[in-house]
Amino acid sequence: MNIFDLNSTFAPVFLALTGIVIFLTLEKCIPFRPDILSKLQRMRINFSMQLSNVLLVDLGFVALIKHIPYFAGMYQFDLLGKLNLSSPLRILVTLIVFDGVIYFWHRINHEIPLLWKFHRVHHTDLQLDVSSAARFHCIEIMISTLIMYSVMFFLGASIVEMRIFNMSLTLFAQFAHSNIRLWRPLEQLCWMIVVPPAMHRIHHSDKHKETDSNYGTIFSIWDRLFGTFKRYPKEEIVYGLKEYKEPKKLMFFKLLALPFK
Repeated sequence: MNIFDLNSTFAPVFLALTGIVIFLTLEKCIPFRPDILSKLQRMRINFSMQLSNVLLVDLGFVALIKHIPYFAGMYQFDLLGKLNLSSPLRILVTLIVFDGVIYFWHRINHEIPLLWKFHRVHHTDLQLDVSSAARFHCIEIMISTLIMYSVMFFLGASIVEMRIFNMSLTLFAQFAHSNIRLWRPLEQLCWMIVVPPAMHRIHHSDKHKETDSNYGTIFSIWDRLFGTFKRYPKEEIVYGLKEYKEPKKLMFFKLLALPFK
């Protein structure tokens, strides 16, 4: 078994674990803010959410939809094949297209009340660090998985190209949520191309007008193009949602039940 083989299902797991170790180390060495809550308890909750998603979605739901005839013949449209692109260009187009889809999917999760019920679980985190990138309700992950498979069908992206995107998404999501203070020139460069932690922190503000901004995950261009880009607010950012400020009400099972209340 070669964990570095992109055809292996262990490659994304290895990358995710490596990202967690790297960003936890950086959070210890160059923190943006001191912890105000128990980091260990929050990590236990957030990674429990991720584990439930792996078990329910990745191992169960994805295995099921792979056997649905619609998805079994997903390469028959093959837009990338019709464009006759080279392998590096195919990967780049796949990254850009899927990141754009994620931007719009993220945005409508804020704009449609039913979807917000599930997505707000992610926004209830009262601190922000690398573990926050794992805090998603399983229903939201299931719907986004269906969307990704549908786009994969029309684009004709291969399993390896899709896996490269998912691994990139995981790494950039961990980076954007991490509690690290970047060297200012490097941070300014990131603002121009990708989504740095400073940009995504604004999205996790408990002020509504700031929460509804900076939806990007990998590239910052989407927010600039579609008018949702926001720079540093004047006041210090307070994380979370105003209606969910008690940590004891944000435990694992209560988060799973939150959308149904």
